[in-house]
Amino acid sequence: MKYRIRIPLTALAIAMLTISAAAQSKQETEKVTSLDSTVIALAEIWSLDQGVRSDVSLYLENSRKFNLHIDSICFDKAIECIRHFGWVTDLGKYNSTHGYLLQALTAVMLHSPHRLMDGDIYSLLRSEAEAGRLHPEALALFLDKYYVTYQKRSLYGSDFRKFLQPPALNPEDRPLSDSLRRDIGLSPLPDSLFRQP
Repeated sequence: MKYRIRIPLTALAIAMLTISAAAQSKQETEKVTSLDSTVIALAEIWSLDQGVRSDVSLYLENSRKFNLHIDSICFDKAIECIRHFGWVTDLGKYNSTHGYLLQALTAVMLHSPHRLMDGDIYSLLRSEAEAGRLHPEALALFLDKYYVTYQKRSLYGSDFRKFLQPPALNPEDRPLSDSLRRDIGLSPLPDSLFRQP
């Protein structure tokens, strides 16, 4: 008889502890804000992009191929973050301790400029620039890296043009350059940046 009473009390105690723990867990989950989620997403992107990408050359013979895989993963995560939170420009209470995370999206865009040419990605970033969250000059920098790297020409007049020989823009590209810059909210480049024939 003594054991019959203990078993239900033990089961009741376990059930109450489980319910209490579940309620506490739910309360802690509810305390995670959108800002917290943003910081966590950026920290994951930054860690993968800067941490793994930086140290991989020490360990792998084929680090270039590995970096391309890391860049692809980071780019997908960055686009997901932008779609969910917008281009992040402020971390609120985390600015003083985690402000460096604001550089995560920029680093990822510069590591994968070829992915920016996808129509959906371009539209997403252009809409972020139109909304004032992404500076149009930053978008021009990302896009120009693609043109300098893959087409050996600058169309946005970014500092990446300095990697070209000669660094001046081709006058034949002037109409396209003007159009592309206007499309992201920038004025045409001055004549001085274009080579004279």
